[in-house]
Formats: sequence, C-alpha cells, structure tokens
Amino acid sequence: MPEQTPWVISRASSPGATELRRLLSRNGVAYRWLDPDVDPLVPLLGAEARLDRPLPLVVLPDGREIEPPRRYQEARRDLDMGEIYQYGETARWRSQVAEGVGLPTRPAREVYDVLVVGAGPAGLTAAVSAASEGLETLVLERIAPGGQAGTSARIENYPGFPEGITGAELAAGAYEQAVRFGAEILVGAEVQAVTTEPAGRTSRIELVNGAQLRARSAVVASGVAYRRLDAPGVEELIGAGVHYGDAPADAPRYRGRDVAVVGAANAAGQAALHLAQFARRVALLVRGASLERSMSRYLVERIEAADSIDVRLSTEIVRADGAERLEELILCEGDGGHCVLRTDALFILIGGHPLTGALAGWLRRDEHGFLMTGRDLFLEDERSWWALERDPYPLESSHPGVFVAGDVRHGSIKRVASAVGEGAMAVQLVHQFLDEPILKPTPSERS
Repeated sequence: MPEQTPWVISRASSPGATELRRLLSRNGVAYRWLDPDVDPLVPLLGAEARLDRPLPLVVLPDGREIEPPRRYQEARRDLDMGEIYQYGETARWRSQVAEGVGLPTRPAREVYDVLVVGAGPAGLTAAVSAASEGLETLVLERIAPGGQAGTSARIENYPGFPEGITGAELAAGAYEQAVRFGAEILVGAEVQAVTTEPAGRTSRIELVNGAQLRARSAVVASGVAYRRLDAPGVEELIGAGVHYGDAPADAPRYRGRDVAVVGAANAAGQAALHLAQFARRVALLVRGASLERSMSRYLVERIEAADSIDVRLSTEIVRADGAERLEELILCEGDGGHCVLRTDALFILIGGHPLTGALAGWLRRDEHGFLMTGRDLFLEDERSWWALERDPYPLESSHPGVFVAGDVRHGSIKRVASAVGEGAMAVQLVHQFLDEPILKPTPSERS
C-alpha cells in the first residue's frame, strides 16, 4: 500500500461512494480508488480480503480502516424535510474520514465571536466579512467549501465576471480570502447539539466528532442537499451512470455519448450546456410546460440555439433501467404515454432539501424545513418562538443572535449573488446584536 495515500475500496454504485469521492476530491486529497468489479489491481494489492466488509471502505496509510454506516442505503432514501435517517451516524462517518485523511475537523479555540454553519457562497462571504472585521470566526462545512455552487460548471450571472466563472474557482477564491483574514474552516464538521448558556449571549456547541466550543453569535448558511428523484432504479444506479448535481469532472467521460439532464432551473440549464460540449446528444427533461417559468432567459436562449440539446417538456422519469450501468430511462410524456430514452448518463438537478435536520426543535422552520427569519417568525400572529421585547432583525432566526443566509432561509432567492449579499448582511446584523447592551426578555419569559 502506498505510504501516504489512502485507499478507497468501493463499487461505483455503493451507497455513499459518490459523496465520499466528493469529500476527498473537492478538498484536494490524493487517494487510490479500487473498484473490485473493474480494477485489476484489487487482487494484486490484497484488497480482496476486505470485500466482505461494508463498502465504501477507507483504508488509511497507517492501516486503520473506516467503515461506512451499515444502514447508509436506508439513510439516503429516508428523506423528510431534509432530515436524513441516522443523521448522526452518517455525519460522524464523514467526520472520521475527514480527520483520518488530515483535514481540519476540530476547533483550535474554545470561544468564537461568530460561528458560520456552511461554506457555500453565503457562508464564505459571511466568513470573509466577519474575519476581516476582527471577529473570531469559525466555519463548519460538511463536505467541501463551495457548497452546491462549487460544483457548477459555470456561473454566468454573477457580477464582475462577464465571461462567467466556474463554481470551483469562485469557491476557491472566497476560501482563500476567508483564511487570509484569519477565519478557521473545518471540514466534515457538523453540529450535533446546541445548549444556550444562562447569560443568553453564548451558546455551547457540540460537534458530531465530540469537539465542543462556545459561540457568541452564529450565521446558519448550511444550504440544501440535492432532492432525490423518486423513481425505481435510480438509487441502485447512483455512480453507475446516475449523478446528482452538475459534476463537471464527469462530463468528459461522456464524450460522444448520449446523456440526460432532469430539471428546469438555472443549474439544470448550465449542466445541459456544459455537457453539450462533450456529449453527442443531451436530453433536457422538464416536468413543466415551459422553461421560462424557472430558468433565466439568457440560458433558455442558449439552450434553444444548441443543436445537440433536445428539450422535452411535460416529461417525467418513470423508471431507470440497466444491468450494471444506466442504459435507458422510461419516460411519461404529457399525453400520458410512455417511451424509452436510451442514455448513458442521467444528471439530476431538481432542487433541494434544506440541511436543517440537526436544528429541528431549536430554530423555527417552515413546513418544508427552511429556516424562518425576521417578521416571518410572526406569521399567523405566532410569537411563541421569539423571546425578546424587540422584534427580530431581518435575517435573525427564532433564536436571538443566530442569523440565516442563503438557500436554507425561508423565502430566499436561489441565486449565488443573492446568497453572497445575505452573507455580508448577516455579519452586519451580528455586529448589531453583539453591540446590544442587554438582551431583554418578554414579560412571559421574565415570569
């Protein structure tokens, strides 16, 4: 076994394999991937002896082995308002892998001025703003800096980049800025429990790896996870032709082949255009009757002008089929009839579930799991979630001093520029909160 390079023993379709690959690749970790179905090195390296273990199995250079959660398959299927069954188990696994390969997973300090949860565009902007203004800043990120935007092949409507910029480039720049200003960024780090201390100014945070810290304020920018496509055969073929998200690195693998994209928002449009640079044909599958309702006009025009992109409106996926890899999709068209689409890959971009499962019961959420803020906390004249005499600030959650930015916020605009603006605004509101002389509870709280 190489002295410094971890192994990952996994089939492409093993539950959790895609997420593990993203955790390692997007954080720049070198590793050797051994697929027992196709890799001739498996018997030569002695990996066959481990094939009776749950996969994906991570083997560290010092010989330690990290098994995945034994019920990872069920965890990925049982989605309810963004909450994943056995959330703690899967989160701890990611943290163990991150720590095992040398990524930062534990805070260096005991107390921070601001805790930022999530390192997407909103979270990284909040980190840059907070750290540059002298606040002790800690950022927690579950997979890799950049969030979903970090996987985008090209972002073309972000100000200052007339030719567009890849999500990875945008994320890398923001990450470097935050670190340069002194922000501390942990990977594979997620909140497990929150305890508010009596003074009301500081919360004690416990992470999934057992580490603890205290924070005087927080910005929650945890974003969303890809919504799963509920159709037979899809889950079984993840990593074997079925992909969640844009996955720019996967596009060249389908040069000269046929692929499909399902979704109708900007992310799906950008994915279709990026894939069209490599694939022979791209089928863009749209459940609605038009693209204009959910996609920016400039993308609609480019898609309509692309000869290799076929837009199929009023179309849903009924089933995904294939022996060892995806081979075809059974589609239901607008007239109710079914047809077969032969394809080598399917990229799924149909929105997302907010990553707020660990915050349930602490911060107020809407019926879909998005975090409520500001005056929205008083919808239907409900004030039981707010404990102070003053009204909440615009991005303030139901817990004073905890602000929300980006896609995870109820009513947010799902655009990178909007997320960046909210991240910067949240830090200014953090300053206002920290400058308050006294937190005055409501009369009911005092009694």
